[in-house]
Amino acid sequence: MTDAFGGQSGLIDLTHRTDKTNYDLKDGDTVLFLSPVYAGRIPEMAAKQFREIDGHGKKAIVAVVYGNRDYDDALLELADIASTNGFEVIAAGAFIAQHCIFPKVATGRPDKSDIDIAVDFIKKAKDSELLDISSIKGNRPYKKPGTVTLRPQTDEKSCHSCGVCVRECPTGAIDPMSLSTDKDVCITCCRCIAVCDSNARIFKGIMYSTVSKIFCAQNSRHREAEFFL
Repeated sequence: MTDAFGGQSGLIDLTHRTDKTNYDLKDGDTVLFLSPVYAGRIPEMAAKQFREIDGHGKKAIVAVVYGNRDYDDALLELADIASTNGFEVIAAGAFIAQHCIFPKVATGRPDKSDIDIAVDFIKKAKDSELLDISSIKGNRPYKKPGTVTLRPQTDEKSCHSCGVCVRECPTGAIDPMSLSTDKDVCITCCRCIAVCDSNARIFKGIMYSTVSKIFCAQNSRHREAEFFL
């Protein structure tokens, strides 16, 4: 999406575990804040890092990606964070992606059409003026974050012990020796599943199977991106 800005652009991945990130924002920069939605909210890990970025009057576009259920208060929350930090929010958007826990929902998205829509949004948004944040869908106070008890596990028969899941886990929830998941540290972002070439990081069990059927039945209708300009 950053390519749609034209000229020079850069990507800062806040999911990598670092002690300090140099944001190095310059006068005239427009910042795109992009976050996944977890149970209708911005993940606290991401919200905490976003709050460390000072805007000093720079323009910001805020966007969230969600798994076809609903983005609830997440987009409004992200806009509030950016505005509180001194950014001038000029546009907001919510986009669809394949659900990370239940991949049968919104399978294959974002597709080409989704990408084209997102690029067009950025091109229009970068020339926008100050947005009335109250126009963004959502509520204050924000909904209480839901509790997700499902955690990815390692299929030992498929695992090649390459360690990619351990290195890429944003919270350090996977034990490097046993490859077990610390349920108190894991945020169920499913990055370990996405980066595992041997498909050894999986959800399993009767609970997952039951919840998956219910969730898929309730959230399979095709949804489109929503914009606020």
